Amino acid sequence: MDTADTRAFGELSLAERSRYRESAVHGTPGFPMRIYANNFSWYVNNIIDWHWHPELEIAVVLSGRVRCSINGTEIEAGKGEGFFINSNIMHMETPVSGDEEPLMTTVCFMPEFIGDCGSDLIYRRYVRPVITDQSLKGMKLTPEAEWQERILSGVRQLMEIAERREWGYELELRNAVAGIWFTLVSNLKIDPGETIAAGAGAGEKRLKKMLTHIHENYTHEMTIDDIARSASVSKSECFRCFRNMIGRKPVEYLNEYRLQAAAELLVSTDMQITEVCFACGFNHISYFGKLFRQYYGTTPKEFRRMQTAGKK
Repeated sequence: MDTADTRAFGELSLAERSRYRESAVHGTPGFPMRIYANNFSWYVNNIIDWHWHPELEIAVVLSGRVRCSINGTEIEAGKGEGFFINSNIMHMETPVSGDEEPLMTTVCFMPEFIGDCGSDLIYRRYVRPVITDQSLKGMKLTPEAEWQERILSGVRQLMEIAERREWGYELELRNAVAGIWFTLVSNLKIDPGETIAAGAGAGEKRLKKMLTHIHENYTHEMTIDDIARSASVSKSECFRCFRNMIGRKPVEYLNEYRLQAAAELLVSTDMQITEVCFACGFNHISYFGKLFRQYYGTTPKEFRRMQTAGKK
């Protein structure tokens, strides 16, 4: 049955979280939207790491402060503020240290949730111009701007509707999302006739191919040549893409991704630490232990003990 999926991201399985790093449908094919209640403590290292998806995303910070990195640009939002992220744009969210624990409500929805992707007039006139605008990666939303406050309030309303789940709530959600979208596009006033410059976003497309290769093959042996080859670029271009887009070297990102996968296995399975090491693409247990301590500040064994104790 196709219904709105309102599970928190922390409730998803390891496989579902892995797909979220790339381009999964949020919700169901029949109802392509999902509303999240995000608590950063659910995530490995308290970070929603680099990912992208075809869905549009709007988030509202409920408490604390959150920093959203969008293609090298950082947006910091406090309680009552939020941000909009366009379709297929790479981004990550991190908590900002402070007195309050950062909490966030996020809605993700496919463009066709607003208008059909075929010859639909609504899609052609009010959706496609936004998702194809290379200059619009994302933006901060603040209650100081009246129209942006209407969007933020609309996201909070979505969560209330989803929590009530009264008869016809899917239709209420659909109408509320349409209202949010009308407010956004009527104030952005993007020209429907605007064309996209040839080659725009080439570096981002290459990086996505390389990240996807890492996500799909991190359990196997992998070299810089393998990563570069996945996007048909040279090693130097591979390094440039990683440095300019996410500020890391390819091997650094690969090791961090493997370590995050290892941390999830340590918490969610009873696998031996040696098994976790090899399952995540590391060839030597001593090297795995060294990197794990550098990244998490503790040994894999102690990490598992602390995380397991915290869930009891």
